[in-house]
Amino acid sequence: MSEGYDMLMNVNAKKLEWKFQVYVVRIWKNPNRYNQKEVNSIEMVLQDMKGERIQASINKGLFKKWRGFFEEFKMYIMSNFIVVDKMEKIKTTRNRWTLNFSHRTVVVRVENPNSNHPFQYLSYCDLFGIIHCSLHIIGEVVGKEDPRDIITSKGKETKRMVVVIADLDNNNLDCVLFGDMVDQIVPHLEDGRVEPLIVVLQFFKPSRWNEKVSVQSHFDVSKIHVNPDMKEVHDFRKSLLDSVTSNSVRISQVSGHGVQSGAAELKRGGVVVKSIEDALNSTEEGPIWIGETIVSINAGNNDWFYKSCRKCPKKVETPIGNRYECSKCGHTHGSASLRYKIEVMAYDGTGSITMLMWDRETTQLIGRQAEQIKDEDCLEGEGYPPTLDNMMDKKLLFKINVKTANINKHDQVYTIMKICDDEDIVEKNCPMEFISNPSDVLTVCIFYIYCCININ
Repeated sequence: MSEGYDMLMNVNAKKLEWKFQVYVVRIWKNPNRYNQKEVNSIEMVLQDMKGERIQASINKGLFKKWRGFFEEFKMYIMSNFIVVDKMEKIKTTRNRWTLNFSHRTVVVRVENPNSNHPFQYLSYCDLFGIIHCSLHIIGEVVGKEDPRDIITSKGKETKRMVVVIADLDNNNLDCVLFGDMVDQIVPHLEDGRVEPLIVVLQFFKPSRWNEKVSVQSHFDVSKIHVNPDMKEVHDFRKSLLDSVTSNSVRISQVSGHGVQSGAAELKRGGVVVKSIEDALNSTEEGPIWIGETIVSINAGNNDWFYKSCRKCPKKVETPIGNRYECSKCGHTHGSASLRYKIEVMAYDGTGSITMLMWDRETTQLIGRQAEQIKDEDCLEGEGYPPTLDNMMDKKLLFKINVKTANINKHDQVYTIMKICDDEDIVEKNCPMEFISNPSDVLTVCIFYIYCCININ
């Protein structure tokens, strides 16, 4: 690049006479927050020859002048911008600043520019700690979840689907797609596919849950390219086929949430289900499968749920004004989401154990979201909605996490990681000590309640 052009890394708000030679690597329409059918601005991500990026914005007063002028992956010489610091904007780059087009902005398209590919691919292992949605990822689709209809926190109907992609080192990554992206990829996921399906994810946002990172499409900024005609994709496919020559089906069905379910894990075999006594006496950290029956729900009126962010499971505290702000992902919402967090006691004939059950597992057992049962009338003597009693007196298999604090007896509550309520799998895998007589369960319940009364 010639010396007459400014570098994006040097942008600041102290002058207006900026002149850049850049590629438009992404362009999208940003809807009005109060009326989704109305376009509020046209947004772009620009990249210079050194790979630095910045977001640029065209407000609706300039739509007529620039409508249809820009194309993705084309180079332009641009000059004269207003540099602003818009903290509320979607973070597509690491650059603090945004370039606002004005009536004095001048743009000239560069014909036959030097090659400069817009994709900066990240390794799956490098996703921890990234908070902005500037990820570009390439991979082969190796798993799919059935698409489902959802309603957003703002009441909008849309679709959601999880696909699993793999890199050349066989590292897997869950990708959550929303809206039109679901319709875009579904036709390529036909049963029995033996040819690799390669996708490029552009401007996806990372999400972290239970120490696992996934990525998801992020409003209008994200884009998916399915089997695109790109050099990187051709090279990826060649390396893939050179290392594995197989005509077997390449895309498998995965369980909900893009995470292997408890039933699926047990079906694979190699899992030893232990007794509660074994779990309580364990001296090794890590997961253990146990078979048991829930005999008590240790919950009051307001301690079977917690208020969380609507974008991630992080607990949100007292609202600031009329808004909740998440300290983890930074999103603000007009109302918090309710998620399950329930302490239960279970028994199997060798002993009893106290466990903490979170939202996903509780929803699996009772079939309803926390917000759906919040206003149920509690039964006399109980402080929680009666729907929660659907968990009681069932034979279940639990995958729990044994921590150092559990081994040292400082913490007597074990966290549930997965559950399996499939009757056939439970009967096949449960230990001999697993309780089978309902009257024994009732006896344990009465004994537990008796102990609680006397302690209090």
